[in-house]
Amino acid sequence: MHIISAMSYTEITYYIFAALVYGCVLTLIVLSLYYGRRARRNVKKEKITELKRGYSPLDIQRIFIGKTYPRKLTRALIVHWGNLGYINVKQKGRFRVTITQLKRPPYHDDEDAVFIDRGVYVRERDLFDDFMATTRRNKGVVDLRRPLFTKQTVKKVNSDYAVREDEGVYTAKHYTLKLVGLFLSVLPFLLCAIYGVIYTSNPVLLVLIGTGLIGLFVLKFVKGMPIVFKLIWCGMWLGASLGGVYGMFAGAIHDPFGTVYLAIAMFFVGSFFLIRFLDFRSKNNLAEYSDIVNYRKFLLFASKDEMAGLEYCEALPFLYAYNIKWLVKHKFKRANRPPKWYSVDGSGKGALL
Repeated sequence: MHIISAMSYTEITYYIFAALVYGCVLTLIVLSLYYGRRARRNVKKEKITELKRGYSPLDIQRIFIGKTYPRKLTRALIVHWGNLGYINVKQKGRFRVTITQLKRPPYHDDEDAVFIDRGVYVRERDLFDDFMATTRRNKGVVDLRRPLFTKQTVKKVNSDYAVREDEGVYTAKHYTLKLVGLFLSVLPFLLCAIYGVIYTSNPVLLVLIGTGLIGLFVLKFVKGMPIVFKLIWCGMWLGASLGGVYGMFAGAIHDPFGTVYLAIAMFFVGSFFLIRFLDFRSKNNLAEYSDIVNYRKFLLFASKDEMAGLEYCEALPFLYAYNIKWLVKHKFKRANRPPKWYSVDGSGKGALL
């Protein structure tokens, strides 16, 4: 009787945990479908062949991800400022150019200032001033393979303004929804680990929960770490935790519903894929996003004939910001002469363009 009771208790406990695991997965799928379709309905479906005046490469980052990373936009910003008449660029080698300032960006209340977002614009103006000061100290020479700004410069410029970069793009409810989605993605793994502790009476398994969460946090949120080192480092932490839980279930626990397989799958599929569909932005906040998404779609999928009349240099800052230059540059009709603000000296091959 005691053995039967113990087995019944174990089975009931397993069914409860299995139901919770499947409930988390089902809830996340339903949320992804609902909010994904909601956001899709609010994105305008129209053909955008060019962005209106005022967009900068920094706006592309802000509207896509809610934050700008100017250090990743070296070539995009140089071309953008050249198009606006702020600088002259002379190619000195494959990856080296010299920059000459022609004028400063106007203040945001100037009648010549055209911008989409004031917060981004004033940051861009300060970044431009810092860039030119550094460039003058280097006798005008810029290496296109290196960031234009230091981390300290970007941090200081961003901290000088009280307005959040993502204001008007992502709301507090949007971030709450993302956190709920991330929680539902890792909860099945936590439940499996907790059930394993209860079943085997081995508290060491709780350590696996911590290592797995640390690995996921670093992989998703630590931006400054070199990607190769990050993948190796996180792979060790995630591999140890997920492998430990899987090994425990495979070796000692009867798992007829395959909860451990589902939990490990959701740890990655949920936190890296399904969570992308959890979008709480309103219809108004998705207006600029619609323009940027539709313009990117046009650049990627339009034929050569459709793009024949477009100016390559006007689109180039955004090709760099979207990181699709190598995919679409062959579709543009290139002018025989470079733009007025750009010249090639000696054996330079014009790598910037």
